[in-house]
Amino acid sequence: MLTKEELYDTALTRFGNNELEKAVAAFDELIKQYPDYADGYIGLGHAYERMHKYDEAIEAIKKAIEINPNDNLAYTSLSVCYQRKGMIPEAEEAKAMSQQLQMRR
Repeated sequence: MLTKEELYDTALTRFGNNELEKAVAAFDELIKQYPDYADGYIGLGHAYERMHKYDEAIEAIKKAIEINPNDNLAYTSLSVCYQRKGMIPEAEEAKAMSQQLQMRR
């Protein structure tokens, strides 16, 4: 069985090579084995976003935020997905939350 880091590296490599369907499958496998690994959900969200599947991207990133509600970068990713979907008030709210969390650091 691969470690969390090995699964994540595989998924990121596929994402980096623009093998998006394979990246989604790899991120899915990662979060299946490690369901509390927020970075897996963020990666999945980015893969979906690049595929223009914004609803799926938003869902994945929201799951990451459930796991780690203090991750300002997750809120930034959520804001971008909302923007791409044309949900401007939601995008602004997510951006504001990201900025608020960043100032706490």
